[in-house]
Amino acid sequence: MKKDSVTHRGVIKAVTPRTLTILTDDDCRCEGCAVVALCNKGGEGENAETVTIDLPDTSAWHTGERVEVIASSGATLRATFWALIVPVILFVGVLLGCNLLGQCSDSLSIVLAFIGLAIYWCLLWLLRSKLAAGLKWSIRAI
Repeated sequence: MKKDSVTHRGVIKAVTPRTLTILTDDDCRCEGCAVVALCNKGGEGENAETVTIDLPDTSAWHTGERVEVIASSGATLRATFWALIVPVILFVGVLLGCNLLGQCSDSLSIVLAFIGLAIYWCLLWLLRSKLAAGLKWSIRAI
């Protein structure tokens, strides 16, 4: 396991043919994580969170088994790019474009920038399955 990977330890709570639901032992601190929308996190307990991950085959895993889930740094960097960097570039680009063209007032530029962000987030939400498929988890028993 590399140090630059995102890891969580926990117990498997549910197994389906293509997903594992894991109750983590620790506070995941997902608030600042760019892949949080792809993890399908949900709280259960004061300092634990439930993470659902997609795997091609879950037949080797059983409910109650202790595991460690690992996402590579490359996957988290891609998620950061799409969730944080692209929206900033889009927002600033629309603001500068409107101001450089001189056709928009400052307030209209801001409104158009937020409309651009709303459209981008809708597209991102529509493509969430495709983006989640690019996030590869590895899992190992502990």
